[in-house]
Amino acid sequence: MKLLKAVRGTKDIFGEDAAKYNYIVNTASEVFEAYGYSMIKTPIFEETNLFKRGIGEGTDVVSKEMYTFTDRGERSLTLRPEGTAAVVRSYLEHKIYGKEDFTKYYYMGSMFRYERPQAGRQREFNQLGVEALGESSPVLDAEVIAMGYKLLEKLGITDLEVNINSIGGNDSRTKYRETLIDFLTPLKDELCEDCATRYENNPLRVLDCKNPKCKELITDSPKITDSLDEQEKAHFEGVKKYLDIFGVKYVVNSNLVRGLDYYSSTVYEIVTNKLGAQGTVLGGGRYDGLLTQLGNKEIPAFGFAAGIERIMMLIGDNYPSNTPEVHIAWLGEETAEYAFAVADRLRTAGIKANIEFVNKSMKASMKKADKLGVDYTIIIGSEEMENGRLVLKNFAERTQETLTIDEAIAVLTK
Repeated sequence: MKLLKAVRGTKDIFGEDAAKYNYIVNTASEVFEAYGYSMIKTPIFEETNLFKRGIGEGTDVVSKEMYTFTDRGERSLTLRPEGTAAVVRSYLEHKIYGKEDFTKYYYMGSMFRYERPQAGRQREFNQLGVEALGESSPVLDAEVIAMGYKLLEKLGITDLEVNINSIGGNDSRTKYRETLIDFLTPLKDELCEDCATRYENNPLRVLDCKNPKCKELITDSPKITDSLDEQEKAHFEGVKKYLDIFGVKYVVNSNLVRGLDYYSSTVYEIVTNKLGAQGTVLGGGRYDGLLTQLGNKEIPAFGFAAGIERIMMLIGDNYPSNTPEVHIAWLGEETAEYAFAVADRLRTAGIKANIEFVNKSMKASMKKADKLGVDYTIIIGSEEMENGRLVLKNFAERTQETLTIDEAIAVLTK
């Protein structure tokens, strides 16, 4: 019988990778909640039109990468390729805007895009992100950028660069689009295949191309910031001022546009040189027009998303291990009930304890303790059981002592 394997582009997360995953999502939850964000969990699939209208039919995500299927009710459904559109749909559907002036959500979960699997990006990948809805202040933009940067710092990730830009509103982008087309027209035959399509459908996306030749061709392209109106320029200056106040160093990258159509005004990415060409760790921006597109509500919003697998690649060994704190060795079948009662007491006290389900020799138990890498082993024989005691062996100090359960707990939790 042929062994069944995970589908190409999907990956099991277990062992040390699971420990990394938990460390990242738990740390992110702590950071986000410290800033006043609460969790939202949306369905893993939505109506296809949500993403067509929200992300944009001319984007690579919608035109080439979505997992779309027809269900038994003849409805077109899509596995979510990103988190923002679903959060906005939920916000509008439940009329959250009528219950509070300003809403701050964070989310975590699987996303799906049909693209070539590569390091740090699978066809099913995990994202964490935040969405702040109902506030247009540039201070919010800067605070969310600072929050994302501080999260990565708290996870021990260094060598990061914050790239920011402003792409203005619809009028400014229309004006810039004409200027950019004039610049690109003489170069269009030299563009890569993807950018040749982008030139026709969404020329701003040419600026986001990772192809080295395209990047060279657009080196002297006009800057979108030159097309901003005075209000948009003032907003961007406010973002930069508060990034300085929050102590976040940044670079203004005039070619940064992001890959989704709903972005407007401030956009940004936090990048690293440790992941090759696909160096973005975290990115996002303002999307003031998305709520109008999806619900005819003029509500400003700002957010970001980060790939958890990419963060896992960057944190190295800087995460708490799943290693038990103590291994319990019980000798003789008559000691089993007492040994498992001890294990239960330790776990109730918050101590990670490992215990075998079958009786093993002292030599085998010590070998297992060494393999687990624990600092302590508890040894329970018939004498310890009769006296309500246990032997606590400290591997680091090469000592052991006979203690009550409460005394052992005190040592292990000190």
